[in-house]
Amino acid sequence: MKKLTVIVFAVLVSVMSAYAQHNLRSAYFLDGYTYKHKLNPAFGGERGYFAIPALGHLSLGVESTIPVNNIFYKSGGQLTTFLDPGISSSTVMKNLKDNNPLVFNTDISLISFGFNVKNSYSTIDLSLKTDGRAIVPSSVFSWVKGSASNIDMSNLRCNADARLELSYGYSQEIKGWLRVGGKVKFLAGLAKAEYIPEKLKLQQNGDSWMVESAGQGYFLLPGSQLVLEGTENRIDDITMNPFKDVLNVMLSTRSLGAALDLGISMDLAKDYITISAAVTDLGVISWNGLNHIGCPSGTHEYQNFVIDQEMTVSEQLSEFGGGLVDLAALQVNSTDAKLIDMIGMTAHLGIELRMPFWKRLSVGLLGTARIDGKYSWYEGRASANLALFRCLSLTANYAYSTFGHNYGAALNFHPKGINLFVGIDSFAPLLDKNSTLPKYMMATNAVFGLDIAFGKYTGRYTKKVKEAK
Repeated sequence: MKKLTVIVFAVLVSVMSAYAQHNLRSAYFLDGYTYKHKLNPAFGGERGYFAIPALGHLSLGVESTIPVNNIFYKSGGQLTTFLDPGISSSTVMKNLKDNNPLVFNTDISLISFGFNVKNSYSTIDLSLKTDGRAIVPSSVFSWVKGSASNIDMSNLRCNADARLELSYGYSQEIKGWLRVGGKVKFLAGLAKAEYIPEKLKLQQNGDSWMVESAGQGYFLLPGSQLVLEGTENRIDDITMNPFKDVLNVMLSTRSLGAALDLGISMDLAKDYITISAAVTDLGVISWNGLNHIGCPSGTHEYQNFVIDQEMTVSEQLSEFGGGLVDLAALQVNSTDAKLIDMIGMTAHLGIELRMPFWKRLSVGLLGTARIDGKYSWYEGRASANLALFRCLSLTANYAYSTFGHNYGAALNFHPKGINLFVGIDSFAPLLDKNSTLPKYMMATNAVFGLDIAFGKYTGRYTKKVKEAK
């Protein structure tokens, strides 16, 4: 059962490894940022670029309303978790909402390049992306800490997938003040795990629980095999080797889809005001060859798991994951199921105001909406941006979102020949100096990239134009 917990923790406690928006929102107004086209396909590039494979654009992040120090604790000088019997229920339950969203992602550009042709800009990008999202009700914590005898975890949701994304983007300057752009994406689904209970209610019965459960989900992970027991095809374990023959998995996938990005950008008042808007990831994936999993409607008894105080962090989390799977009494209903699944859509609306006394200094406002059903979230971000020497740009910003407040920053070094950038959408967890562990919500999206730049400079700040004073 320990191997099976990988499915659960890739969604519920993914903070140990690495959010559903892949792109660095802090860099939306950052001069020279190579991958603005991922945020808005209307944005062009100041030069052509070629990404160094796996290093050109590397993004990972996580966002949740669950504070980090509600999951991990220091006890006796050792790191432990909320599962530790020595951590009280009142300590664990503080600062939790009734339903706590958790989203995470990674985005690795395998091949990516862009180039200018007159007043147009084209990009070709092959990326490996993972998305995970969950809703974790506070009743899950009540259950593991034994703080209630009647518990309803029916609001629990979890969904994770991995896909290859091949895209072609094109933006065109229509007039000197107007650019429009679009991007076509071809999707290949590689892995998927989802479970949505229709009912998951528990009533304590001595040292055990009487569980009313019903629900269904899907599971696909190449290189893995579900181990079943009993006549009901109950899931007992899973053998996993997802990295075996990765190239063959990518080329043989039967889960295909497509998506579309659309964007517009307008420079007004002699380039002192820029208004832009975009919608990305309008699309679906047709999943094939899925294991359709579920649990039969009815009542069953579950013997509560026991956490030993001597267990390591990984052992505690493994026990917890196995307990959740056993609690739901998951079984395989079919092994070749199909599913048409929409991918999460993201909308951006931005306005940038350049200072009349120095156009290299600007302020920006960015609104972001992630439309993904019950996993949707919203954010407003204000930034101050500075472009120096035509090769160095900086930004610092503040945001408030569904997940709380945070701060972001990014730096882009883009002289002739290279483009190096690094940024983070939230460093609030690093600001608590009075605690060994951060007390803030989990909200971190970090991006790093190193690209080869080529071609004539077509950015905003040419040598021939003097800055307005």
